Amino acid sequence: MRITSFLSVLLGISYFLTPSASFASDYHSPRTAAIGGAGHAGPLLNDSIYLNPSFGSFMPAYSLSGNYLYYSSPRPPGQDYDEHHGHMANVSVQDGRSELFQAGVGFTQSDSARIVNIGASKAFMQRYGVGIGAKLLLPFHDDRTLVKDGMASFSLIASDWAQIVGVVDNILETKDGKPRGLYREYILGTKFNIQSMILLYFDPHIAPSVSEIGQPSFGHESGVEFTLMSDLLLRGGIFRDAHVPFANVRGSGYGLGFGWLAPRISFDFGMSRISTPFIATAYNMGMTVYF
Repeated sequence: MRITSFLSVLLGISYFLTPSASFASDYHSPRTAAIGGAGHAGPLLNDSIYLNPSFGSFMPAYSLSGNYLYYSSPRPPGQDYDEHHGHMANVSVQDGRSELFQAGVGFTQSDSARIVNIGASKAFMQRYGVGIGAKLLLPFHDDRTLVKDGMASFSLIASDWAQIVGVVDNILETKDGKPRGLYREYILGTKFNIQSMILLYFDPHIAPSVSEIGQPSFGHESGVEFTLMSDLLLRGGIFRDAHVPFANVRGSGYGLGFGWLAPRISFDFGMSRISTPFIATAYNMGMTVYF
């Protein structure tokens, strides 16, 4: 299925999803949430659309993914009721087999936003990858503003045990994008493979402009994956002063989850919990078919 045709289908689906009241920008898959938002240096399949488009060229497969997230928070700031809750739904498709370049597109529907993410990449000498991405926050409810931004990334497969990437997210950093959490961010992503049994991720980042709203500009996402069996992964991670999409807040907390990988399908579950600036918990589950 062509990417352009699938994008049209995604936009059509969005009108049938039920809205409520929350905020969101971009998306963390169950796997990304479980490792604390890390994984820029080793996104799995469609995660590259959101984390690092340049890595899409290193996954030669067609993949279709669907995910659902539910979150709740006891009395978030500025609200006068006891509990705040909501949901997000996400679908995406990626073509990693095209000879010219590799590309993917994803659509996310939250309770207050519709977001389209697009990523494209090209690899050189099987070790280097470059990529660009675009994101569109579509008009929704009473907000008729179309917000546009993008990202650029570079990936280096340094060795069998180490990968390094550089990502610049929200390059445009527009005045309409800032209130929606789209601050320019510079991310250094690293991945270390210890005998294919333990995968370590450490992704420090800096977002200079968040100091304008009195928040720390430096933070990190760190995660680990344990290979319990050839097809079962246990995941955990922490994040500090990082953007958390389901709550559209820069905060600190942790993630936990697991994944099961079959020859042409994977199932993933992730839990993400914010501890500061307020408490909120999200439960994220999804399935990916690839061939």
